[in-house]
Amino acid sequence: MPRKTDGIPFEVHRSPSTDDNGNVVLYATPQSNRIKEFKEIEGWLNAANIMRVGALQQSFDVFLDECVRWMSQGYRVQTPLGAFSMKLGMKRKITNPRQVRHDDVEFKGIDFRPSAEFTKLLKRKVECEGFRYVHKADSTTLMANDGYMEEALRKSIKADGGYTTVSRFMMLSGLSKYSATRKLDHWCAGDSPLLKRRKLGHSVIYELLALQG
Repeated sequence: MPRKTDGIPFEVHRSPSTDDNGNVVLYATPQSNRIKEFKEIEGWLNAANIMRVGALQQSFDVFLDECVRWMSQGYRVQTPLGAFSMKLGMKRKITNPRQVRHDDVEFKGIDFRPSAEFTKLLKRKVECEGFRYVHKADSTTLMANDGYMEEALRKSIKADGGYTTVSRFMMLSGLSKYSATRKLDHWCAGDSPLLKRRKLGHSVIYELLALQG
């Protein structure tokens, strides 16, 4: 049977799990380097005479401010896309509720639960499109392509405003977490490094020092 040439591209990866016979179980993900930037969407909307450039960004800026305002007061914000709420955690292990103090609680991130309507619309579209299998190039082959790696770095730096992260670079390069970290650390080394590695809160970021071209 010929390989499907249309549909949503996906990759197959090895999972840590095995089946009853000891064989590694595979799992599928959307193609890792298939990313649509916000500015590209704005450009498409403008070209289609749906919305002028900047209007969508302004709407998101207003939504972001309001979302942060209400979530920071402990509210769950319901939207047509879904519900946004804070993730909280404990800074230390506590078993007695009476021992919990206000400063034992910390912000751990944002929880998003997609709405039923959003999920239904996407599922309907996905079922119409179908899927197609794309073979992911191995990390060694990708890392050997200097032009491809530098372009992935440019895109990730541009998207994050002067720095990148391992997870962001992973998405744009198609590398594994180990290989992405190794490549970013390589750019931090030597007499003329491209990046500087530093801590930002609980995260590690890679700041741009110089990028040729």
